[in-house]
Amino acid sequence: MRTILLVSCCLLFATSLFSQSDFETKKKYYFFKTWNYLKYYHPGIATGKVQADSFFLCYWPLLSKAKDNKSFNKVLHQMTGALPKLPSVDAASSLSLSPEKIMKQNLDTAWCTSDPFLTPAIKKQFRQVFIHRYTDTGHYYLPEKNYTTDVPHEPAYPFADTLNIPYEYRMLALAKIQGAVDYLFPHKYIMDSNWNTVLLHFITLFTNCDSRLQYEKLLLNITATFNDTHAWYFNEDMKNRRRIFRNTFYPPFEYQLFDNKILVTGIIIEELCSRAGIQKGDLITSLDGISIAEKIRELSRLLSASNTNVLWYRLGKYSDNFLFAADKPSISIQVDRAGRTSSSELTLFQARDTALVRRLGKYFNAKPSLKRQDDQFTYLDSGVVYFNINNTFRFIEHVPDERVDAVMDSLLALMAQSKALIFDMRDYPDWPGFAFTYLYKKFGKKTNIYGWYYEVNKQYAGTYTPLKHTNDYFPPGVTPENFPYKGKVFIIVNPVTRSMSEWHTMNLQKLFPNSITIGQQTAGADGDYKKMNLPGNYAIPFTGNAIFYPDGGQAQRVGVRIDKPIYPTMKEILTGEDLLLNKALQLINER
Repeated sequence: MRTILLVSCCLLFATSLFSQSDFETKKKYYFFKTWNYLKYYHPGIATGKVQADSFFLCYWPLLSKAKDNKSFNKVLHQMTGALPKLPSVDAASSLSLSPEKIMKQNLDTAWCTSDPFLTPAIKKQFRQVFIHRYTDTGHYYLPEKNYTTDVPHEPAYPFADTLNIPYEYRMLALAKIQGAVDYLFPHKYIMDSNWNTVLLHFITLFTNCDSRLQYEKLLLNITATFNDTHAWYFNEDMKNRRRIFRNTFYPPFEYQLFDNKILVTGIIIEELCSRAGIQKGDLITSLDGISIAEKIRELSRLLSASNTNVLWYRLGKYSDNFLFAADKPSISIQVDRAGRTSSSELTLFQARDTALVRRLGKYFNAKPSLKRQDDQFTYLDSGVVYFNINNTFRFIEHVPDERVDAVMDSLLALMAQSKALIFDMRDYPDWPGFAFTYLYKKFGKKTNIYGWYYEVNKQYAGTYTPLKHTNDYFPPGVTPENFPYKGKVFIIVNPVTRSMSEWHTMNLQKLFPNSITIGQQTAGADGDYKKMNLPGNYAIPFTGNAIFYPDGGQAQRVGVRIDKPIYPTMKEILTGEDLLLNKALQLINER
């Protein structure tokens, strides 16, 4: 009987601890939600009269005194009541868009309308804030223009790089991330994980974070849940990047990911490869006893990517060097060569080894490139004109402004007589005007709507509205010739096709309706790049606008539409040839 009583008491004690821990997490969760709700809707904060961060830090200490639901709701009541009096005019009277034009997939109002954790009195306060919310265009915490990169008025709080971020500022950082996703990130609804579940999980982790290194890992972990290739670049913000990724040692060969393995595609430092018995075409299946598949999973929890294809491509980039994590200049590897498995030690090298780095540079500089410096067309075959989207500004680089139109008209008249066109979109546009203005001027129709671009709805943050002006889709004041191009047109894409390159690809698909898009799934990050400052002098990036095809087809995560998906075999990769370009030429020459 004593044993039964003892066990029962222990279970009750454990349940009590769990319940208290659960309450501590939930009150932080609802505090975050409330703060952001007021930040983006209440006119007192939305106009900048009350500084959002100061407001957060003022009321945050009261949470520790709230030991039950009643006292917690009292804190929320105090917060809301402390703000300036709401205006008498309803927000509905100033709305300018019909409801059917608003993108509402991200809206989550259940927490403030029906959740039992909040009292009816608090819900009523929230309802009044919403009815009288701020709807003017000059929102203090929303980007002024749809293309503005920096989210305004978000202090960076640059604590010394060696210091852990103080507890209240870690909580502020997490609250800001919650607000960014709920109110500024249009793709919350297509994240793999439920955002509210993610937030609850990270509240505990941020609370218990005991070092700057752990703080940075948590920032990367939570950003990885965005499933957004624009957020990939957050890793470059980390002060402890080398400690997190341990990627200062480089392999003596070029490689890429293939079938959950590392495929050796070229030998760079022959003697180091020979010492390890490495040959071109070998498949490395594990590093230091960790399978490549597991390493990919580990890195996917630190690096945000819209889809698996772009994740694999980026992890296979030599310059990033994420796969070869090491604390010493040698690692054990397991190699598969034609079905036979062997193990060996691989010697790596660092950037400070100048002799080897020179050989590395020589290896990559020797790779062929179709980019050129002059202002002439690149012909790949008789009558086949090739354009690299990152190599078009050269056409006008040395042309006086008043002559640009005439020069481009002449070039495009010549282009219109060609047998075929190849647009290589496997890079970032160096001159947006090439496609947006001049290709449209020659080949476009008057109304050239090739996609729908949604920006944050300043009258109802958390929803998104299509851009109203046609000059966001085609240039104002330009009368298109609508020239009927008779030749074949091929558009080449792969995971490097990202953001503006994806947007221009959609434009090309519209300008040349008979074009054929070939290649591999693109980065799936179409839409403008946004950044929000976080405590510790970090700027969290994400895709801040939503892009759809005219028929409603999604571009984010999915990428652009591809007519002929082409994924090379291992044998084709090892030839070192440009399979996609060769395929385009082959199809051009077919009758």
